Amino acid sequence: MFILGDLAAFDWCRDGSGIIKAMSCIKFILSIIRIAVPIGLVAFTIVEVVKKVLNPDDKDFMKHILNRVIAAVVVFFVPLIVSFVLRIIDIGAGNTDASSHSLGTCWEKA
Repeated sequence: MFILGDLAAFDWCRDGSGIIKAMSCIKFILSIIRIAVPIGLVAFTIVEVVKKVLNPDDKDFMKHILNRVIAAVVVFFVPLIVSFVLRIIDIGAGNTDASSHSLGTCWEKA
């Protein structure tokens, strides 16, 4: 049986630990995505506008753009959501301080 209290004693942020390396890699990938998504949003919106100019009878124009904007906003806030979830896990594990046993601290350090 897995108990969150057992996580409180584990040192997540040891130098060279696999957890901190994985978190650094994930943060790097997320930073690339946070740059690429708005660029893609602009590019695809331009394509949609050109399609609308060529075919004015297109009824799904605004739906496509709205879906892309919502997806871009969600992707932009993923790091904030991850940080929030890690803080909740820390609170559930009994780590309310900013110790090295904290996943949230490890995420910020990575």
